[in-house]
Amino acid sequence: MDRLFEELEVECGTSVQCILERASALLRLDIEVEVLNEEEWNAVPRFVLIDGDRARIPVRRADPQWFRLHVVIHELAHLLCGHARCESLPMTFDQLRKPAQACVLAGVGGGTGSAAFADSPQQAGQQADQEAEAEALAHRLGSFVVVPQFASAEAG
Repeated sequence: MDRLFEELEVECGTSVQCILERASALLRLDIEVEVLNEEEWNAVPRFVLIDGDRARIPVRRADPQWFRLHVVIHELAHLLCGHARCESLPMTFDQLRKPAQACVLAGVGGGTGSAAFADSPQQAGQQADQEAEAEALAHRLGSFVVVPQFASAEAG
């Protein structure tokens, strides 16, 4: 993971856009974040993150801005980990209010999410491992974006 950050050349206080651009160049993949209204959101295919040489990160306009930021960073982490899909796509803020779905988003437990679509217990375990791996990287990436904002707010 340290090598990945060296290749990304991520600095504390960088923007999400900057991280997206650097990841896009590093992965040789067109990464697009799409803010969708409800009608468009309902048409988002489940689990799909990469299609050919393009990655699409959908976020729902109705979700809080902080949650949309979390989704973008989480999906970007999947891409950086080499995952072509995300078992919790499409993710909505509403899912966090339902305990079974919240477990799936966190990569643990069962419920009506990724484990329900696994063909075997082994596949369910692999899906949970990928979610956990992406979430760990997302926390690290998020710290580069969020920490400076809080630090400057505390200083003022």
